[in-house]
Amino acid sequence: MSSRPHNQGGSALIFVTIVGLVMSMAFALFMTSTVLTEQRAVEAQLATTRTYWAQMGNFHYAMSRISYSRLCGNNCGNKLKDTEIVPVLQAYFNELSSNKVWSYADESSNYTITTTDTVATAGGQTYSGWLLATSVNTTSALVANSSGKLPLLEMGLCVGLGNSGAKCGNLNNNNGGNTTAYFSVNHLTNLPLP
Repeated sequence: MSSRPHNQGGSALIFVTIVGLVMSMAFALFMTSTVLTEQRAVEAQLATTRTYWAQMGNFHYAMSRISYSRLCGNNCGNKLKDTEIVPVLQAYFNELSSNKVWSYADESSNYTITTTDTVATAGGQTYSGWLLATSVNTTSALVANSSGKLPLLEMGLCVGLGNSGAKCGNLNNNNGGNTTAYFSVNHLTNLPLP
């Protein structure tokens, strides 16, 4: 016969059950936290990708317009100053005004990304042909909460080149102010977040 008292026979079983329950709860909390973190990271990457392609679509549209119209507006055949080319390229971006707001109903009716493009001169000469196009974005609160700040995209290009293989001159060169269908993208960069 055992000398162990009968009233303590289940104490070890209760202790093991409580320890197992605590470990199971800790594991469940850990997994929930990990899944939530991963979900936020995926949502942020999705918003960044959508913004990037909206911005790139704008840039590609503007480049196709340069090829088609030679950036000359109403002054075809004349030499144009950089300051005269900027409003023409800006007008190409403004043609996209009905395609500035990107909404994704599959996410939510409040999930929107708005892109805005601005053009400026980049060269140090009157006829350098260097332009900078910057695409900034604003987002709805829903997108901002899930992704934070999204990157800004900048494209530097030189216009008025003699042929499709021509290289850009230096920023300080006077490249002639020609209005041709040829251009070269010098850089496409994500700018630092504001």
